[in-house]
Amino acid sequence: MRESIPDAAAIWTEDDARRALEAWRRSGDSVAAFARRHGLTPERLYWWRRRLATAVAPPPARLSLVPATVVVADEAGIAIRLPRGVTIEVAGASPTWVAAVVSELARSPT
Repeated sequence: MRESIPDAAAIWTEDDARRALEAWRRSGDSVAAFARRHGLTPERLYWWRRRLATAVAPPPARLSLVPATVVVADEAGIAIRLPRGVTIEVAGASPTWVAAVVSELARSPT
């Protein structure tokens, strides 16, 4: 089933562009591959992505840290179990890298 994206020949509204960009993100394709598949130019998608990124963005979410337990840590990756059964798995990350990320998140302004 083909995604419902705006007509390539039409003049897009912001809603059209958002729909096309969302379909591209869900596809997992590169911009070039997605554009080719749908008869678009990659430049059009890049232009809309830049234009919509400069639109008023919602305020950033407040960061809060919660207790976590490292359940697996080896060279292949790390798994972190959070409350309520949420588990985050990161392939190829060392515990040192995860600690650095957590440290930076803790320093970021709220």
